Amino acid sequence: MDNRTADAVVKHLSTLGIAHLADWDVLAFIHSHGPSLASAEKIAALLGYSKAEVGSALESLTAHGLVQRSRNSRGARLYQFTDAGPNDALRIALEELMKIAEHREGRLLLSKQLRQNGRGTKLRGRGGLHLA
Repeated sequence: MDNRTADAVVKHLSTLGIAHLADWDVLAFIHSHGPSLASAEKIAALLGYSKAEVGSALESLTAHGLVQRSRNSRGARLYQFTDAGPNDALRIALEELMKIAEHREGRLLLSKQLRQNGRGTKLRGRGGLHLA
């Protein structure tokens, strides 16, 4: 990947307010799967993170306006990507990062950038989803 791609990754992550690998993995999961009725524990099991990591990621994503969630109903919530329209800066940044992440080199670049921030490295068992 060239420097322009690396610069784009940094710019788009900043636009989204994503600073940790777990945050990216949870956002990518919710975006890719559409609205999901699940608990943080279920998402954690699917991604290979602890429930605490996913809970923290969901809190961060909600606070940044990237994910909407319903009220808790019997331990589950409806999680969905916040869709503000096709020209929304958040949507554009996410779509650009998803394009970059389609290729192994892009996933490695994203992973490297986010691992430098420290959080999101406490993966269970198989090592989590891991972008790479």
